[in-house]
Amino acid sequence: MKIPKFMLYLLSIILIVFLGLFSLLYLNQDKLIFFPEVLPEEFTFSFPYQFQEVSLELENGEKVYGLFFPAQGPSKGTVLYFHGNAGSLRSWGGVAEDFVPRGWDLLMTDYRGYGKSRAKLTEKGMYEDAGAWYNFLKTDKLKRENEIILYGRSIGTGVAVDLGLKTNPGYIILETPYTSLPDLAKEFYPIVPSWFLSFSLKSQAKIGKLRSPVTIIHGTEDEIVPFHQGKQLFKTGVESGLKIQFLEIEGGNHNNLSFYPEYQKGLSEILDSVHMNRKKTDLQR
Repeated sequence: MKIPKFMLYLLSIILIVFLGLFSLLYLNQDKLIFFPEVLPEEFTFSFPYQFQEVSLELENGEKVYGLFFPAQGPSKGTVLYFHGNAGSLRSWGGVAEDFVPRGWDLLMTDYRGYGKSRAKLTEKGMYEDAGAWYNFLKTDKLKRENEIILYGRSIGTGVAVDLGLKTNPGYIILETPYTSLPDLAKEFYPIVPSWFLSFSLKSQAKIGKLRSPVTIIHGTEDEIVPFHQGKQLFKTGVESGLKIQFLEIEGGNHNNLSFYPEYQKGLSEILDSVHMNRKKTDLQR
């Protein structure tokens, strides 16, 4: 049956519009994943704890920024913290209250395009910057690897897992982690093909290769990253022989786990365990 010309014309218009929207969505997908707060270069941070604003220069001359909070009292080690997909160091710096009073330094970083960091955000850039910050702790702050804890929060868990694969930190903590961004996208947009995403952050493919002990922290009522994705990561780690534990926060959602006594108790136990194990290792040398 011959298709009328006006139908072919209409189908052509629909196809062109669809391809245009598809291309627009592909080119701007980072705006659907990342929600950075941009700060002016002259912005002054303010926190109740002592801190130092630090920066690293990239190959193109751009800079990425971080905040270093020294521990209250003698330092037990340093937590290198990779935050979630929204905001900036202006708000995320409040996390210091969970580490600094417990005797731990905290280095928290902004991703490219967040806060004062102006460079273009890419997955490769996220990994490269994470490695540079890790080296900063080793060279500028003279931290040994077994003194460093990698802490990933939400989108930052993929960065922490990748960095842990390339280094040998004392411990890795993953709060509200996903198996991969394509897997997470399918939870909300089932029709979106995996190859569409330019950011993958495939933690499940990497977690079994880690050498450092890991704790996963996840709330049962997480509305952003489904609880079962954290459990799947845990299962993969167990099956690979990784030293891994799972801290389940009953009723916790994506953004309130630190308000639960179970979280605070679990965090204290992890930090104390890492500190004691390192002291034992040092005595045996």
